[in-house]
Amino acid sequence: MRRKIWLSLLILVVIVSIVLGINTIHLKKAKLKKTYSFNSTPTLFVHGWTGSLKSESQMVKTAEKIGVAKTELIIHVKPNGKLNYIGHYHQHVKNPIIEIVFDNNRAGEFKDAAWIKSVIKSLKNRYHIKRFNAVGHSMGSYALLYYCLLNGKNPNLPKPNKLVLIAGPYDGIINNHKLNQPQTAPLSNLWEDKPNENALLANGRPKIVHPEYRRLLRLRKNIPRNIRVLNIYGNLENGSNSDGVVTITSARSLGFLLRGRIAKYKELKVVGENAQHSKLHKNNFDVNRGLISFLWKKEKLETK
Repeated sequence: MRRKIWLSLLILVVIVSIVLGINTIHLKKAKLKKTYSFNSTPTLFVHGWTGSLKSESQMVKTAEKIGVAKTELIIHVKPNGKLNYIGHYHQHVKNPIIEIVFDNNRAGEFKDAAWIKSVIKSLKNRYHIKRFNAVGHSMGSYALLYYCLLNGKNPNLPKPNKLVLIAGPYDGIINNHKLNQPQTAPLSNLWEDKPNENALLANGRPKIVHPEYRRLLRLRKNIPRNIRVLNIYGNLENGSNSDGVVTITSARSLGFLLRGRIAKYKELKVVGENAQHSKLHKNNFDVNRGLISFLWKKEKLETK
């Protein structure tokens, strides 16, 4: 008799636990749907100089852990430009993530921009993608911007929607004389900036215009009007006014290129030890919160 009672109680506990678990899941999903937008627009993640899949992984995992997005594809771009797809893209998945990996991670931002175009053309042909979001770090940010300036208005390509650009070196990179910097021209010429050497003028234009920024200036009229951009930059607060690799002036010079030309331009400053260039994409709370909110949070809630 006692065994039957205990067995009945155990079954009841299991049933209650299952019901409570299901209700908890439903409540979590309902809260997510109330806070975030869910649609089929993919978000591309692009790493920077000497980067890899690890450069993107912690930002991606945070979005997945919260439940606002899901990784569907990893696309390796071979040095010869050939694309290697890992995973399966399902169009019914909401807020899908596509991670791009340049197997030659020292090709430079202009070559990276050409490879981004190849990836986007391939995604359109394979999956009929009509628009996309993107997250870039460092040289990946410059490459994404350069791609949009060259191709953003092309009616035969998917339209860029939202960009989160982290630590972008738009007007110079600090020459720290490190071995991972390019040692020969023309790429070595990009590492010519110095801390506190440059400054933004009253109109937001940098006082010193480096060649890579001049190239962007010539193309800025080509930026798609509908695009929305979040510019994230770091300040170590150690007197260098930089993240150790990119100065605040270089990063914020993006504003002069885009303000008044696009649907939305927003900046997010990260300060202190976690504002170091490489730490900006490594499980950085401020960066993760900023990019998740900008990409997927519903606009009405975002503005409160």
